Amino acid sequence: MKSFPKISIVIPSFNKVEFVEETLRSIVVQRYPNLEVIIQDGGSTDGTLEILKRYAKKYPKIFKLESKKDKGQLDAINKGLSKASGEIVSFINADDVYEKGALKKVAEAYLKNPDRLWFAGKGRVIDKKGKEIAKIATWYKSFLLSLNKKYLILVLNYLMQPSVFLTKKAYQKYGPFTGTKTAVMEYDLWLKLFQVQKPVVIPFFLSSFRLYPGSISTSKIKEMMKEDEKIVKKYTRNPLIILFHRIHNLARSIWA
Repeated sequence: MKSFPKISIVIPSFNKVEFVEETLRSIVVQRYPNLEVIIQDGGSTDGTLEILKRYAKKYPKIFKLESKKDKGQLDAINKGLSKASGEIVSFINADDVYEKGALKKVAEAYLKNPDRLWFAGKGRVIDKKGKEIAKIATWYKSFLLSLNKKYLILVLNYLMQPSVFLTKKAYQKYGPFTGTKTAVMEYDLWLKLFQVQKPVVIPFFLSSFRLYPGSISTSKIKEMMKEDEKIVKKYTRNPLIILFHRIHNLARSIWA
């Protein structure tokens, strides 16, 4: 591979002692040679901070840690990304994990497509214990990603957030991320970018997204669905697309 592009990953963190070490370990085992990980901790009190400090001490060239009270997940992500110095940027929550070799696959895609704005791979869903769940959803989202059409992303968000990587230039021009007090609505930025350019598809699993009782994606599902529909209406007035989007969200809320 040509010179490895620098990748910056932001981790928003708050009281995730049960999962955060697995997240950090999934980054370390990548053995990616040009990497910075910016951890924005909101002042954890459950033992998370001790784990973060241990990794920051052991891998000082990789991990940069700041722990202080913030305005929540969205604030932490955008603060972290404002510090990022990599050519490629992303964020991963402190309970999700990367698949082995994910970062090298992202770098390869970037080097082959240096003029593209963003890149998206496949993602799995796992439970509290790391067991894969929601395999049907993973299958159809992976299939839709392979098609990668603008009207499909409006019907449903088939992109798995930790499997999406942006160039820093794209984030600076089209960001920051938006959301509510309790949740990041990355879907808004995905649709904004889609108006300009589709993502380069990386046909591999890059990450696993953790879904469990008490996680934001589960506990705030109704609030997120309302915001989700508002976002879609910003980008289309097609009544059929909006209807299909609403039906899919209804199915999601029942399943959750």
